[in-house]
Amino acid sequence: MAAEETPRRVVMIYGFSGGYSGTAEFDWKAPEVGERHNCMLFLSQPREEDAFDDALAECARFGMGDIQDLRCGRLRVEVLNTDLYRGFACFYEEALNNGSSLLWYPHKKPDAG
Repeated sequence: MAAEETPRRVVMIYGFSGGYSGTAEFDWKAPEVGERHNCMLFLSQPREEDAFDDALAECARFGMGDIQDLRCGRLRVEVLNTDLYRGFACFYEEALNNGSSLLWYPHKKPDAG
């Protein structure tokens, strides 16, 4: 397929809180089973619109369940060139190349004493 025939894709970002079930369809650097984390799903889509059902299905592929507070926004590619957002470029590229990428934010465990 020639470059001009390649369908244009956009990357939408879905923020949510979810628990890791341990049942991912592939190996990835996942949190411990049973832990709940805030996450960002980078999802490559054909159109700039909310696709919550697709996002939920992709979260399940990563083994994330009990999804709460699912919200959606479009990633402006130009911000990936700024110091503040440069670290997200790898997730954007992974989503374009593989269809999705998931970033979870570890919670600090409370001190025992």
